[in-house]
Amino acid sequence: MAGCATTPLESQQNLVLKERAGKFSVVTLAANDDSESVQGSFVWRRLVSGWQLDLQSPLGATLARLTVEPTGATLEQPDAPLRRAASGEDLLAGVLGAKVPLDVLEDWVDGRVIDDDKVTSLKRDRQGRIVSFNQAGWQVMFDRYGESGPARVTAKGQQLGRSVTLRLIAEQPI
Repeated sequence: MAGCATTPLESQQNLVLKERAGKFSVVTLAANDDSESVQGSFVWRRLVSGWQLDLQSPLGATLARLTVEPTGATLEQPDAPLRRAASGEDLLAGVLGAKVPLDVLEDWVDGRVIDDDKVTSLKRDRQGRIVSFNQAGWQVMFDRYGESGPARVTAKGQQLGRSVTLRLIAEQPI
């Protein structure tokens, strides 16, 4: 009888601890002024076993689901084989050919940074909240704080000779 009353391990690992949703955009600009952009909506979930990021197009079509756990990362895309790697950054570097700061993005969504030697130029507002810093080659800004953290996260960096700007605008609160 006790076996019937417990939740299977699989569903406990996928238990959502926190969720944030909103809009995203990624804009890249090359030295020759060629630009590319992608935008849509996102849902970010902190799970017992890691985190998950769903991306959708402006019309609601699923673009991708990225799941990162201690055992590795997976990327699911419509009409594409499942991709796996040791980390979220390694996975997207293989897909996009450029490093995207996925391993610290979870902290950024919450308005915090890991206190390590890769964080420089840390600035806080009068309430002690982080407003800007540099980390791993990215200049990051947090703006419009709410109950769940910053409503807007902007990260700018250089990847493969291209200027990359990532923006997340989260709904408050979730």
